[in-house]
Amino acid sequence: MKHRLESASQLTHLHGEPRACYRRWRETLQADEALLLVDFAFNAYWLEQADPLQLTAIYCVRGDELALAVTDHTLVADELAPRQQYIRWVRRHRLFNYITGSPISLASQSIAKPWGEEIWYTAVEHRGVCNFGGEAGVVPIPWLQAALPDNLAGTPGEPLVLLKILAPTALPILGDLYFELHETKREAYVVIHIDPQAWPDGIGYIRYGFDPQQRAAYDSDEAFRAAYLAAVLAYRSQRRKLDSLAEQGEEGSAHEHEAECTLRQQMERFTLLLPLRVGDIVPVPQLFPHALQHGVRTVEFQTPSYERKIISFAQKVLTQDDWDTREAVAEMLLEPPPTPLPSVPPVPDNVAIEGVVDFPDFDVVRVRIRPGTSWTFETGASYRLLMVLSGTLALSDALYGPEQAVLLPHSWSGLLAAPEAPSALVFLLAKPRS
Repeated sequence: MKHRLESASQLTHLHGEPRACYRRWRETLQADEALLLVDFAFNAYWLEQADPLQLTAIYCVRGDELALAVTDHTLVADELAPRQQYIRWVRRHRLFNYITGSPISLASQSIAKPWGEEIWYTAVEHRGVCNFGGEAGVVPIPWLQAALPDNLAGTPGEPLVLLKILAPTALPILGDLYFELHETKREAYVVIHIDPQAWPDGIGYIRYGFDPQQRAAYDSDEAFRAAYLAAVLAYRSQRRKLDSLAEQGEEGSAHEHEAECTLRQQMERFTLLLPLRVGDIVPVPQLFPHALQHGVRTVEFQTPSYERKIISFAQKVLTQDDWDTREAVAEMLLEPPPTPLPSVPPVPDNVAIEGVVDFPDFDVVRVRIRPGTSWTFETGASYRLLMVLSGTLALSDALYGPEQAVLLPHSWSGLLAAPEAPSALVFLLAKPRS
């Protein structure tokens, strides 16, 4: 990357792995204020055969404070002191200015879905990359991870625990998610809203495994699987017929739509609809079929892998050519295994902690802090992801409201405070297992 830096004083310009360059530079640094630029090639590990990106990490030291920004812009130096020059670049290029060791806001990103939308906070994949930062500036999560000393926000090249919100439309069928299972990832849902348009009594649903009474009607689990598979394949045939007609601009006859409805009901009678209220927790282990229903909004933490096997769907699938019914039915769990809860540490009287899930790759707890009080918290050896559910979180001179999220870097300690408000502060706190 070509920069114009001839006029800059107290500025070092290096090329190579940014964290290693910073470490060597800092070991010999004698000035109280100084600036380091490191040009490096960044590999977008989530894309196949992508050309390396040419990035620059900007490290600004002033006393014990280290500020960091990462950019793909060409930088032009002015006749300024190091800190002033750093601030000039941040403002000129709208860069995310990170004071290392402090909490990092997670910028949300809306992704349209056939059934509604997902709101991403930490995703890094071919469909999109989430950012750290906010209105003043953002940076792709993996860019900052690549330059951060001490793996403060996770290991470079490895995605964070995946955090998102599922927001299905309130319309029946249209807002129902895929009935699917996952081979390598685990999920945990926490219900945050039930749309009264869809569910006037405040009780929504998730299709969650299979009806025990239906299973009991068969001599064996093998017979149950075979009967269920036959029902899904019969529905799939009718679904494909209607999808094909729609592609030709035809709606299909009333008889064909009645057949679709009847076959869908015959297929779905095998499954279990689990009732959900705001605040309910739904663990989704590997290989367990599930489908969130319309009008049920949830926060979701999950293993950061992007695979699924679709068993059935009451719409045309747009993300792949066909369903994975035969393979999925052969390996699916017919009932959920026990889900252990994480151990809960001692906390002061103004704080309450409830375990959500304790999976092999991450765990989640729900925390409640009484209004007008605070909790002194330490992250320890790994980062934490925090998502506010209700109330207001005061954290490092910033306020976070419902559906806002922040990463607490490893080894961080500070106050999680709940200002005086009508209701308590409630948030989810996720920790990776590394």
